[in-house]
Amino acid sequence: MAYLFLDDSKHHRSGFSLAAFAICDVDPTEEMGALFREYGFDPGTFEFKSSATMKDDNDLQALRDSLKHFIARNCKMALCVVDSAEDTRKLGPASLTLLRSALKHPLLEGRQHEVFFDEGLFKHKSAAEALVAGDPELAGCIFHFEQDSKAVMGIQLADIMAHTCSIMLLEALGDITKKVIVNAPGDSIYDGLEVELGFEMWAGIRYAFLSQNKPNPKDDFELANVDVYPWGLFIDESVNERVARVAMDRFGENYLGCIH
Repeated sequence: MAYLFLDDSKHHRSGFSLAAFAICDVDPTEEMGALFREYGFDPGTFEFKSSATMKDDNDLQALRDSLKHFIARNCKMALCVVDSAEDTRKLGPASLTLLRSALKHPLLEGRQHEVFFDEGLFKHKSAAEALVAGDPELAGCIFHFEQDSKAVMGIQLADIMAHTCSIMLLEALGDITKKVIVNAPGDSIYDGLEVELGFEMWAGIRYAFLSQNKPNPKDDFELANVDVYPWGLFIDESVNERVARVAMDRFGENYLGCIH
């Protein structure tokens, strides 16, 4: 069984909203709770939000970094993108279309799963239940709609994924331009290097994308690239042509080779 958690990130000025599934082999609640307590946060009352102001808050920054490391070690990720003007109508159904594709991936195919959705992704709970009722492609899933992300901690992992990928897409669209100084461990050649924010975001999460190797790669570069689409990416028809093209270019395949 896998546990899947969905949360979203909305960017109306840039014309898109994005939702991400965090896919975990085990319920992450216990380990996440231990991380929260390690940095002085009570998991019963505190909720991690990627949009929170973290400047000068070393404990919150350390918790964020630990959660990102947890994702890199333990989770896979799948994304859907919709037009922001229609996100309240499209995000939930688009996530179900994404889920149908993700369930065909060898990691998930033929297994039972529990799927948790944050609040507000569908018009209402009964509408969500009607969309999945009797669907043979979703028969192996136990659905939990309109969940409180403070109580269902895995949704907070999906929040990090959605926020991270939104920053990557915003940069690819040219809507943000920011550079950061890398704080890499040990003797990494990247320590102290100034890089684009989108690159730093991608480097920390790139192994989480739900993907498969390319069939019959013709050279070493193709061997190092994997296909994320269609298992880990769905772009709704509502998305305008420019955003759809950039999103496919940014997320449709993923480089897993050396970046030294």
